[in-house]
Parts: sequence; C-alpha cells; structure tokens
Amino acid sequence: MKKLFIAGCFLLLGTTVWAQPDVRDSIILESKSVEPGHRGETDTSAYLYVKVYITNKDSLAYMVLSLKEVSTYNGVYGILGYPRTFTGVITPLTPSFRYGVATIFSKYDGISPDSFVIGAGADGTDPNTFEPPNGVRKAVWEIKFDSAITYNYPGTFELDSAVVSGQPGCYFTKISPVADLPVNFVKSVITVAYDKGDMNEDGRITAVDIIWTILCVFNEMTPPAGVGACDLNCDGRLSAADVVFEIEFAINERPFPC
Repeated sequence: MKKLFIAGCFLLLGTTVWAQPDVRDSIILESKSVEPGHRGETDTSAYLYVKVYITNKDSLAYMVLSLKEVSTYNGVYGILGYPRTFTGVITPLTPSFRYGVATIFSKYDGISPDSFVIGAGADGTDPNTFEPPNGVRKAVWEIKFDSAITYNYPGTFELDSAVVSGQPGCYFTKISPVADLPVNFVKSVITVAYDKGDMNEDGRITAVDIIWTILCVFNEMTPPAGVGACDLNCDGRLSAADVVFEIEFAINERPFPC
C-alpha cells in the first residue's frame, strides 16, 4: 500500500492516453447561481464554494482535477482562494483525497482564461482513507473562491476539464491493479444573478427599490444591485417601462416579464 500511495503522488508528472471512460466513473462539478458582488478576501459571506461530486466503480487511491476557468458572459469571474495551496483552495469532505497533495497554480493569475491542477489521494498506510466504490453521486471536495464575483453585473463563468501543463484533464487512480482511469466529466456553470427588482439588495421589494429604479433610469445613478438590474423588462435599455414594472411588482405583485 505504501508504494501505491507514493506512485499516486507522482501522477501529475506524466501524461496518460485515455480509453473511453466507464459510465460508472464520473466527476461532476456543481453548477449554481450566486449574487453579484466583490466583498474582499476577509468577508467569508462573499466566499463561493463549488462542490466536486464523484461516482466510481473501483476503490480509488487518487484523484486529479486539471481545470480551466473562463468568463463566458459579461466579464464576471471567480477568484480562487488564498493561499494558493491545496488547503487554501480545497476543503475535503471525506477521509479520502486529502493526502499526497500535488498542485499547479503557476498558470493561474485571476484573469480569464485561467487554469490550475489539483491532485490528492489516500494515506497508503491507512486503508480507511481509500475511496470505496460508489454508485451514487457523492461530494468529496469543495473548491473555494475568496471573492464570489469581480463585477457587479449578471453573467456566467465556467470551470471545465482541460489539459494543463501536460496533465490530461480529470481522472481517478484505482487501487488494484494500479491504473489511471478516465472519467465522464460534467463542468460547472456559475450564473451571476440578482433578485429581480431588489435594487438595494436587502431581500425585499419596497418603495426604496422604486426610488432606486427611478434614479437609475432617469438620473443614471447605479443601485447596489448594478445597472443591469434596472432593465426589468429585458429589452436591453432603460426606460419608463422599467419603472412601471417595478411599481407594479412592489404594489400589486405583478410578475416581471422576464
């Protein structure tokens, strides 16, 4: 077991030629919606956590994520946690995949597109740290972003599998016989959104939000939710119609058209 563990730690040094992955082996990155806002590294309420789920047919000794991060709409972006170490970026959720750490953050500078590699596995002296076979989606890691979004606008960014510094995407290493396994990969799509009409982001739609909408449309003042939040009918421009929709929702709970 000790040799197996040591071998897993050096998987990041080589490349692998993949066969077709088994349908039972998968890595699924969580997709979710978050609110706009860049509140800084010390505000833990601004942290964004993306879960890493797996299914696996074999007992596993190691897992590697080789990922690219890309802003796909409106310039929004998530900034990886600090320090740029395994423990600074990854929170293990199981006894497995936390030993023999190997990382590559030299390709990550916080500007889209970025890429990074993270690998970790079992303690070869402790059989309880190997990941047993599992046919149901199971959360094993959380990837931490210190600031959820760098711009106060709606949009999207993605985390996808990639070849980074010669590393062939995302894969498992099984225990017996020792072999790297390709996986079926599902990327993460992070959607930056706001509660429509909540201009001051207090969780309610009130007269204050109506005033903010008026100021945004007619006085070019930016509400806490951002200028994009003022386009309440999604026609690509700001007009009196947006004010009407805000009033109708706040007073009569008339649904927004989009």
